[in-house]
Amino acid sequence: MSAGAAGRERSRLLILLVLLGLAIGLLAMTVRDRLGYGRDIEPYGADACERIPAPAGPEDLEIDELLRVAFISATPRREPGALGDLYWLDLDDPDALPVPIPRDGPELAPHGLSLVRVDGELYLHVINHADAAGSTVEQFRYVSTAAPTGRPEARSGTESGRLEHLATVSDPALFSPNDLAAVDAKRFYVTNDHGGRSPLLRGVEHVLGLRLGDVQYYDGQRFQTVATGQGFANGILLTRSGHRVLVAETVAGTVTSYLRDPASGLLTGESYMRFETGPDNLTQAADGSIWMVGHPRLVDFVAHARNPERLSPTDVYRIDFYGRTADFGAVLVDDGSLISGGSTAAVRGRQMWVGNVFDPYLLRCTLRPGAGSQVRAPAIEPTLSYQ
Repeated sequence: MSAGAAGRERSRLLILLVLLGLAIGLLAMTVRDRLGYGRDIEPYGADACERIPAPAGPEDLEIDELLRVAFISATPRREPGALGDLYWLDLDDPDALPVPIPRDGPELAPHGLSLVRVDGELYLHVINHADAAGSTVEQFRYVSTAAPTGRPEARSGTESGRLEHLATVSDPALFSPNDLAAVDAKRFYVTNDHGGRSPLLRGVEHVLGLRLGDVQYYDGQRFQTVATGQGFANGILLTRSGHRVLVAETVAGTVTSYLRDPASGLLTGESYMRFETGPDNLTQAADGSIWMVGHPRLVDFVAHARNPERLSPTDVYRIDFYGRTADFGAVLVDDGSLISGGSTAAVRGRQMWVGNVFDPYLLRCTLRPGAGSQVRAPAIEPTLSYQ
């Protein structure tokens, strides 16, 4: 090889090394930004919050306005193989603590849950990780055990009812379920947060930001994939109108809106909202406002999952969503000292309850005037406008 040819080869090699270095640097910066390394946390709104004791890992919760009760899904996730259960909290009693819900049905290691009222009946769907052979969805119906006299809205569900198990849904489509949104007694949407089946592949998904999560729709008989390309599909919400489904993508840092076809259940992408946090679960209050908990430093959440002494900041957003536009802002930002690894916020009036993934407490907050949700008085069962 001549000296000139050798020089050209060295030049090409140098260019390739420079391009490789730039690519690695760009990837590192992207990963750093995605995981929230060094993201500033300016605490806000925590002065009006307090911890209340709860079962370990009260990860998901939803409020039923008619019963004035919060339904809670809790599993002690720091204990491998441990079972959890379903609990409820009387929202009318400021001294009340979560208590187990009387029920039948299988053992539970519950994750995401969803409530829906149809034709006067209250149904609860919950993801169950108790079976080592695979995750399932358990479906329940609320049954009143109180005397038939008196108005149902005047008594607490914690004193007057139980959950009757209706069905167990299992399918290979439930390979990594995280959260679900009930449509009626049988039908629901469910997120799979990962596409990889092994811990190694899932770790690669996180680092590279691969969009391999999806959304499945169960029509009462079978599953079908209705959305793909999710960057860790986490919380999912069917809006009260039934016209839209919102999906929180934790690693992507977005909440995506899909238009829903009531007849087929199929989804069509409409718009998305981007956040400087990792969105987790979504709930909707009585006035239509949407509430989202986020992980502003995902890297800290990963550390907190491994070591309870490592704190993971939490923020809570109120979202007023209008389809292609939205107004949103943080109502709570905490550095992890008050609530670490938060997961779900449920709001009634100016009262907000926030769950978390691992620890044995809930956060109860009084929101600033104008930040809460208007409550119908008396609470009225919503009329569903979808099929």
